[in-house]
Amino acid sequence: MHDSATLKVPTGKLLEVEVTYDERVTDVRVTGDFFLEPPESHAALEAALEGHPTDVSRATLIEAIQGVDATLIGFDAGHLAAATLEAIE
Repeated sequence: MHDSATLKVPTGKLLEVEVTYDERVTDVRVTGDFFLEPPESHAALEAALEGHPTDVSRATLIEAIQGVDATLIGFDAGHLAAATLEAIE
């Protein structure tokens, strides 16, 4: 299956997550008007969300996101976890 979710972060930023999944998340694309430092960490951030079962907990996703060596600017790990879960619900 393929689905997406869009989340407007309270600071006004937009975060969109596109997810392909069956029983596990197989592909993730994260887009929006946010920034990452370093910019090259974008692929690692998406990869951190892949491979999880579709019944993954928010806490597990936050931990995976926080495990990426990146500074999230305009959103936080909780926002990204919430958008990801919304896309796979």
